[in-house]
Amino acid sequence: MTQPPPPAPERPSTTRSHRRGAAVRDGVMSAAVHELLNVGFDGLTIAHVAERAGVHVTSIYRRWKTKEQLVTDALIDHFDPSIASPDTGSLRGDLIAMCTDLHTSLTSPQMKALLRLAAMPVDIDPLDEARRRMVEARLDVLAVIFARAIARGEIVDTAQPDFAMALEVLHAPIYTRVLLSREPVDEQYLGGLVDLLLAGLIAH
Repeated sequence: MTQPPPPAPERPSTTRSHRRGAAVRDGVMSAAVHELLNVGFDGLTIAHVAERAGVHVTSIYRRWKTKEQLVTDALIDHFDPSIASPDTGSLRGDLIAMCTDLHTSLTSPQMKALLRLAAMPVDIDPLDEARRRMVEARLDVLAVIFARAIARGEIVDTAQPDFAMALEVLHAPIYTRVLLSREPVDEQYLGGLVDLLLAGLIAH
């Protein structure tokens, strides 16, 4: 009597494997951000990240060859470029609130690490995408702020500011003070920046 063929061996589930890999990555990302916030970029080591994530060091090195790549991916994974559109009731107040938000974000540990990585002489492609997303988010907020100002009658609807230039006029001095001169960035200073921008718009 012919015996039935033995059952085919069960193939490993690719879905289960994928979930396991995603879980490992999520754990490593969270551990890297935690270490960064607690010990800073210089104090962060892949060994400590692996220990906190509960994985072997080689599991991290298979995906990220350097600490810079690991930290970049972790920060971008947790990076949300969206910002709230302030509505203080005036164009000047909205612009000051937007600049205040920028200053707050620049002094956060996450952003300091991103800025440091961006200044390093290494090619880290995801940083370009993060910068693009951040600029686009702030340009969108500027468009909303000026649309509200037109609706309130603060400026005429024929005013068509160059949002990219307006963003640079407001943000570049803040970056300079935070990263270079270390001079204070307070409400009086931000108000002066906004007044310069508005004076230029009115003159045109």
